[in-house]
Parts: sequence; structure tokens; C-alpha cells
Amino acid sequence: MATAEAVRGSAERALLRQGMRYALWLRLVLVAVSSLASLFLASAPNQAVTVAVVLGLNAWNVLYAFLRLRGTGPWVILVDVAVISGVCLSQVWTVTSDPRAGGTWVLIAMAITLITYPWLVGGRALAVMTVVVVGLHYAGTWLADPGGWLVSEAVVVWTAAEVLLSWGLYRFVRRSAHAADRIVEREENARREAAVAGARRADEREYLAALHDTASATLLMVGAGVVAGRQRWLADQAKRDLREISEPEVAPTADVNLLDLLREVAGHTPLRISWRGAESVRLPAVDAVLLSRGVREALTNVVRHAGTDAAEVHVRLGDDAVTVEVVDSGKGFAADQVPDHRYGVTRSLVERMSRAGGSAEVVSRPGSGTTVRMTCPLRRTEPADDDAKMIGTSFQRGLRWGVVVMSLAILLFLDLPRLLASRDAYLALWPQYVTWLGLLGVTLVVAGATWRNKPLGRWRWPLVAVVFALSVLGAVSVRPEYRLGPAHWSEGDAGWQVVLLMLDSRVVVFAVVLVAQYLMTFGLAALAGQAALTVAGVVNATWAVLTYQLAIAMIAAVLRELAVTSAKVARAEEQLRTAEAVAQQLHQDRKRRYAELGQTTVPLLQGLASGDLDPAAEPVRRSCAVEAARMRRLFAEGSTVADPLLHELRACIETAERLGVPVSFAERGSRPRLPAQVRRRLTEPTIAALSTARGKARVTVAGNSETVTVSVIAECEPPPSTVDSDGVSVSVLRNGARWWIQATWRSHPE
Repeated sequence: MATAEAVRGSAERALLRQGMRYALWLRLVLVAVSSLASLFLASAPNQAVTVAVVLGLNAWNVLYAFLRLRGTGPWVILVDVAVISGVCLSQVWTVTSDPRAGGTWVLIAMAITLITYPWLVGGRALAVMTVVVVGLHYAGTWLADPGGWLVSEAVVVWTAAEVLLSWGLYRFVRRSAHAADRIVEREENARREAAVAGARRADEREYLAALHDTASATLLMVGAGVVAGRQRWLADQAKRDLREISEPEVAPTADVNLLDLLREVAGHTPLRISWRGAESVRLPAVDAVLLSRGVREALTNVVRHAGTDAAEVHVRLGDDAVTVEVVDSGKGFAADQVPDHRYGVTRSLVERMSRAGGSAEVVSRPGSGTTVRMTCPLRRTEPADDDAKMIGTSFQRGLRWGVVVMSLAILLFLDLPRLLASRDAYLALWPQYVTWLGLLGVTLVVAGATWRNKPLGRWRWPLVAVVFALSVLGAVSVRPEYRLGPAHWSEGDAGWQVVLLMLDSRVVVFAVVLVAQYLMTFGLAALAGQAALTVAGVVNATWAVLTYQLAIAMIAAVLRELAVTSAKVARAEEQLRTAEAVAQQLHQDRKRRYAELGQTTVPLLQGLASGDLDPAAEPVRRSCAVEAARMRRLFAEGSTVADPLLHELRACIETAERLGVPVSFAERGSRPRLPAQVRRRLTEPTIAALSTARGKARVTVAGNSETVTVSVIAECEPPPSTVDSDGVSVSVLRNGARWWIQATWRSHPE
């Protein structure tokens, strides 16, 4: 059963880990600054106790962060609640009642602790802890100042609201991470399916190419009577062929020396090889094996056709690719005169290299030798830019929605009630309403852009200017003695619109614009010479809000970095899962193919490898010739041609001609595109007849939309009996020493 951690995607896992670290760091720094600053800016009933409580709280915060990062159990949370509760109850010794103080360091410490809890505990635990801590804070203020300024139900309500908004912000961001993971997962699944399909096609083609170079060549050589009897080199070659078709030469994830593989390949040829270029080139095994097989094919063709006993192998390592050349000074050939159906070096090698994103070319002229040039690109790690952009966009959208909801909640449920309850604090009411409506309008504009998933672009700075103008309008219409107090609701809360507008900016730019908005408001209060708060009160009130807003800027910056790291982790995990899926599928494909060869090809190679089969014996030669022809048909099946049946027949005829049987071929009519299994049934009698034919043979293919017939006339061994299947029936007629064998497919079998 999968764990919750396993079910989460990379973005969500990274967000939860980074969010916990960030919450611990934020609490550690902000509580330390506010509490330590209070020792110098605010008076206390008992300074010695205050110093002890402040230092003890900060020491616990350090220990708490360490224990949480170590993954200590839930008892740490209970101790933490007890510690912050004790601090709240200690206010009788640590804080002084002053209506112009604008809040106490204990209130700030409690609020910061609670608003970081959503990243550390679950929703139910958060609700219980909030009720307990806020309730004990209220009790502590009552003990310190019975019936006085400190005892305020508004503080209880606002603290609870802050926790709720912080939890909402956390949920928005986490939901965006979850959504990003689901999108990445869908794209990953599509990429994995494409990768598996592409790998299967490539592996199938490489398998056919390997068969062409190994088993097919060996069996064709035996079938042609080239081998006079049992020989050691033939047995060794058959053993290598068996290894080739049963298992890969090296692990596909290995990193190997290309030159080692090339020298091993060259060692199995009778050629004198001279080497030029690099002495060592490290490559992924899949690329090194690809190049080594290409070199083996090229050297084999030198042995068969070049008429020379020497060749050169050049290896060059460039910045972006590896190039290998096989050069001989033999008789050469005209490459443009090679028939399309021939599966030789000019076709199989080019297809083989193109599958790896490389290229191959064969340069040759009669009498001027041949150069086979193969180029394989050096593999690069795929960038995760697209995923990072998508995850980052989702993160920012979730964070922006969280701040939009927070801003609307503050405007509707905190600022509007303050405005309506403080009418006597304003020189005129209309500027306050204009300020409130303007800030609401800016928030709605950002909400609309977020809904449409559109960036603010060039509208950001004009909107920032609007917020500054509204902030000035709201400040100058407040009576001087009420400025910076509760009636001056826009003093810090206008900063939330700045947060919305600057959310995707760099932290430095964000902080400069936000602090400028505060300084502008403070400057207006300083010019008036009066304010509702003392200097310590201004510091406390501003710090409580400004730190929260700057924290969101830091969260936005962290999320941008987190998007990149999450995308890299997601891509690494995807590559691992894709590699496993590809490996599993290829393993199944190879087992299936080996099982198909196990009935015919494998026994022949095993007999040749062990010496149990004599390659000079007529039955062995005939069986090898038949199997070589079947393989040539198999190679032809992988081609994309208009008439695959015709193409496969020509491949079978080519094999017979290599065995010394002249074949005339004729075709009539137009034929439907038949499934591979049907085409195999149609061509099998022709393969059997041509493999034992003596003298000239004739092959004919004819058909229409409902019937296709393949017939062969040859002096050959009696054809084996067959059973009608797949809509194909076989008829046999003897005329003297010649046999007329006809395979017919009907769309509606009788």
C-alpha cells in the first residue's frame, strides 16, 4: 500500500519540506527581532523576568527548530504550545499597559507562532492550538491589566483571523502544488508512453539489424554451401550469434569505452585493421553498442565484397558528437544502383544511426574503395524548463489567490468596520471611501488577471502608483492625533495591494516598494507632529504587519526556486520510471522474440555452435537456407513501403539468388494491404520451395481486392503439408520433376 509521501508529487513534497523549514526560520527570526527589540524600546514591570522570558523563548525556538528538522515526534508540538502559553501568561511581569503602544512583543510572538503553524501541523490540531494559545493570551492580558487597554476582544478576533488567513494561504499554495504535480504527471505519462513506444520501435529495428549482421549472415553462409564442414570459427560465430539474439552485450545504463568494443569487433574479422584518432572515448553503452555494431557491419561488408584484406578505423571525438569511419581501398560499388529492397549497409546502417539521432553515409565508387562514416551525438540531460515554468506558474497562481482572499477579507471584515466606527477621526469621509473602494478595485483587478491566468505586465506600475496615491489620500484625511492608530486603517493594510502587485518581483524590489509605502505614511505623520502611537508603538504595529507581508515576498521567492528544483526532481523521477518501464517492456519483447526464434533459429545455431550439426550436410544446409530466407522476409516486414507483400517476396527471391538459384518474377493486379501474419502464410511455401530449388524458378504474385495469390514453379523437394488458416489455402500440383505451389488468400474464405 502506497504511503502518503509516495502519493504526493515532487512539487508537493518539496513544498511541504521547504515550507516547514521556511516557517521555522521565519518564526525564529521575527520573534527574535521583536522580542529582543522590546528590551530596548519598551518598559516592563519586571525587567529581570522579562529578560529571562525573552531569552528562554528564543532559546526554545532554536531547539524547537532543530528538533522539528530532525523529525522528532508530536510531543515537541505539545511542549511548544506549553512554552508559548507560558509566555502569554507571563505578561503580568513582561508588558506594560499603554494604549499608544500599538501592541506588545508577546502579541507579536504569539501571532507569528500561530501563523507559521499551518506549515507544521494539520488543520484540526491548528484549530485546537489556536483556541488554547489565544485564550491563554487573553487570560494573560487580563491578569496583567484587568479591565485595561491590553484586554481587547478585537485582538482575539484578529489573531484568529490571521491564523485562518495563513491557513488559507497555505492551502492555496499546497493545492497549486498538487495541481502542478497532476499536470506534470499527465505530461509524464504521455512522455513515458511515447518513450516506451519509441524504444520498442527502435529496439525492434536494432534487433532486426543485429539479426541481419549475425544469425542471418551465418545461416545464409551455411545455406549457400560456403562452409565445407565443421569448423571452429563457425562454432565460435554461432555462439556469438546466440548471445546476440538472447541478451544485450552490456547493461544499457553502463558507461563504456567505445574503443574496447570496436577492437573486440575487429578482432573477429580476418582483416588487418589500422587505427587512427582517439584512444579512449567513454559513451553510454546504448550508443557505444550502436556504433560497434555499425562498424561490425561495415567490416563484414569489407570481407565479403571489397576484395581487400585491410581496412582503417578512424575515431574522432568532437564537442557534440562522436564520428567513426571505416575506410577500405577495395573495389567499391555504385551506391545509387543498390535496389531498395536490399537490406545492406547502405540501408540498415543509415536507419540504425538515425534511430539514435545520428547519421550515417556510405561514400563509394567502383574502383575507389568505400568509406562508411557514422556520427552519434553526445547525449545531453534534458532540461526541465517547461516543467519548471509550469510548476512556478501554478505556485504563483496559488499564492496570488491566497493573497487576494486575504486582502478581500481584510478590506471587508477589518478595514470597513474600522472606517465606519471612526467617522469622528477623519477630516472628511469621502477620501476614506474613495481609498477603500480604490484598494478594493485594485484587488479585484488582480483577481481578474489571476482568474484569466494573465500577467499584469505593463499595468503593474500604474496600479502601484494608484495604491500610493490612495494611501496618501487616506492618510491626509485622518486627523493628526489619530494617524497610525486603529482609525488610520489604510496605514499598513494598503501594503497588501502592494504585495499583490509586486508578488512576482525580486525580493529586493518588492521590499523597497513596500517599505516606501510605509515610509511615505510615516512621513506624513511626522510632518503633522502628532500620532496615535509612540515610537515603540509604531515599531510594534508596523513590525506585526510588515513582517507578515515581507514573509509572503520571501515565500514567493522560495516558490520560484522551488519550482526549478521540483521540476528537476520530477524529471529525474520520470526518467527513472521511464527507464524502468522501457526496460520491462523491452525485456518482455525480447523474451517474445527469442521464444519465436526458439523453434527454428536457435536450434540451428546451437547445433552449429556445439558441432552436433554438420554444415556440409544437405538437410542442415536446406534448413539454414529456409531460416535465412525467413529472416530476410522479417527484415523486409519492418519497411514502410506501398506494397509490403511485394517487398517481402523480393527479399526472399534475393536470398534464393544468393544461394545460386536464378528466379524470374512477375506481378499482376493491385492488392490490398494485408496483415503481417497473412503475408507470412502467403510467402512461406515460396521460401520452402526456393530453398531447395535446382535450376531456374518462377515466382508470381497476382490479386485484387478480394483475392491474392502467390505461386512458385520450381524443381525442388516436395513441399511440406500445411493447414489452411488466416484465410490462406495452399494447393500443390506436380508436373514431372517440377512443382507448382500456390498460396491463396480470400477475403471471404469458402
